[in-house]
Amino acid sequence: MLIDKNTREELNRLFYLLKLQDRFANSSLDKQVKIEQIIAYLEIVHAELRNTSRKRKLVFVDCGAGNCYLSFLIYYFYHKIESRELEIHCVDINEKLMQANQKLAQEMNFRDIYFHAMDITEFSIAKKIDMVYSLHACDTATDKTMYLGIKNNVKIILSVSCCQHSISIQPQLLKSMVRYKSFRDKLLMFVADSLRALLLERHNYKVDIFDFVSSRYTEKNTMVRAIKTEFRKQIDEREEYRKLSREFNTKPYLEKLLLEEEPGY
Repeated sequence: MLIDKNTREELNRLFYLLKLQDRFANSSLDKQVKIEQIIAYLEIVHAELRNTSRKRKLVFVDCGAGNCYLSFLIYYFYHKIESRELEIHCVDINEKLMQANQKLAQEMNFRDIYFHAMDITEFSIAKKIDMVYSLHACDTATDKTMYLGIKNNVKIILSVSCCQHSISIQPQLLKSMVRYKSFRDKLLMFVADSLRALLLERHNYKVDIFDFVSSRYTEKNTMVRAIKTEFRKQIDEREEYRKLSREFNTKPYLEKLLLEEEPGY
């Protein structure tokens, strides 16, 4: 574990300011679950960045940021504990939430965290982005997160999807499985993230898909981690994508976004 006991105790002050805990480090079950999720996510972020140069400021983008608990945690950890320069841009279409987060950041004297009330695809910045991430971004926000990362040639893309309302599956050979809602929902998630992973691989991202936190904290615990790097490809991702898409008669929104960006894709 990268976040040790002493660090967690230091983070209790932040959780109190975020109203996830009281002054005695007590919290309700749902808030404790949220804390465990963002702590686990932070550990993965830190694992990817701990060997990077400390001489320059890092730039992150949080997509579908919502209450921004994760970004507040990441900012606090790097500025207050790691003493490292970091700039975070939080993007969400909910203007009231972004205004509330801006006010909270000012109250906590968090100066290098910015809040943008807009669609993820509209966000742009004239700086090199080191990482884009999302935690339980709803529906196509997951695809938009990955698209933003690909379009900006970002080194690290991390995504944990939530609902998948815009995508459906109609398998040819597994019709008996999708009769059951629980199986259908799980299979939909497997297929959607597998298709996204193949599209990321086509853009030279090495992709892992894994449970970033125990299912006791959330059933939506599957992370897609994509790292821009040279690696030996084990499969023909274009052919595998075609076969998987054809078998389940579906395509993720990420494909549409890439087609708009790259005609003939």
